[in-house]
Amino acid sequence: MLTLVIGGAASGKSAYAESLVLKTGLPRYYLATMQVWDAECAARVEKHRKMRAEKQFETLECPLHLDHLALPGRGDRPLGRHRQPCGQ
Repeated sequence: MLTLVIGGAASGKSAYAESLVLKTGLPRYYLATMQVWDAECAARVEKHRKMRAEKQFETLECPLHLDHLALPGRGDRPLGRHRQPCGQ
């Protein structure tokens, strides 16, 4: 199943989406698309990274060029222990 969660900045999208995934027994992948523009953005990104790591999410960060991103297929091995760079 694929669920798209959309909303404004700092509207609770992340917490809501994570709560949906945590209810399943499926692998936990997170596609983060926020661009870091300043120190405030960088702090928010770091906060989210730590929160997701505690919940055992594999994070793919890709603010641009989503068409270049290779997503894991069903049954594939986990991506690794830390966030993966976006394909450019």
